[in-house]
Amino acid sequence: MATCASNAGKPLVAAKTHQGKTTPNERSGAFTAVILAGSRRADDPVASVFGYQYKALVPIAGQPMVSRVVDALVASKSVKSIVIVFDNSESLYASCPELLIAADKVEISVISCGTSICDSLANVIKTTGTSWPYLVTTADHALLTPQMVDEFCTDAFGKSGLAVGLVEKKYLDAKHPNSKRTYLPFRETDLSGANLFAFMQPQAMNAIEFWRKVERKRKKPWKLFAAFGWINFLGFLMKRFTVDQAFDRASVRLGASVRAIRLPYAEAAIDVDSPKDFVQVSEILENRAQSIPVPV
Repeated sequence: MATCASNAGKPLVAAKTHQGKTTPNERSGAFTAVILAGSRRADDPVASVFGYQYKALVPIAGQPMVSRVVDALVASKSVKSIVIVFDNSESLYASCPELLIAADKVEISVISCGTSICDSLANVIKTTGTSWPYLVTTADHALLTPQMVDEFCTDAFGKSGLAVGLVEKKYLDAKHPNSKRTYLPFRETDLSGANLFAFMQPQAMNAIEFWRKVERKRKKPWKLFAAFGWINFLGFLMKRFTVDQAFDRASVRLGASVRAIRLPYAEAAIDVDSPKDFVQVSEILENRAQSIPVPV
């Protein structure tokens, strides 16, 4: 997941006004989509390999990663507006001029990064006011599709508080067995994150505050579960809890309803965290492009 750390306190930057731009009220979608696109990092394993300052702007299969995510959200029926969390709007629009075309279909704005993912997300919600619910994803989710977005958002409407997108290991094993992912083990299945989160109601802010404390532990499941209490941690080690039981316990700990949404798409769990991921995602995108029928 991209991080934001270098522009706390900078003024908010809105997308350029574009004639004929579609307003959120003219779209049927309900969600304000937030893309965590990150800040400049000299040590990013993907950006550094390709000589880019920003991972989000690295082209993959001929298109910047963040631009692919925007395309999926614009084509979704669930999204009414898009906020990109990024620390250099000039670089963003210079690398992704197609965003100005997308602005004809959906309102797009750019907000500077906070000191962490949690700070950035809290800033977006504070700035946009009453734009609930929020759909949160990341700029390196280059395989995101409108179908994934719509299915997740549709299921999220049956939830309150926070909904988290997850993919069962069986789908990845069946379609992409060589993809190395981080899994959370439960009694009946193993789940990998899909980088999709739905903040349905203000009570979900409690989850953001809690996440500040465990943000650096997200790649280590045992530390993540330990933050929810030692009984829960031991239950995790022993695979004692079902998915629903674990999320019920998490809800109590967070002071907000948290629910899992299982998606049947292996590629929803594959983002670009490493050069190896980049190669895999590039191949998947090329295969997708070859499977699209050519108009006669």
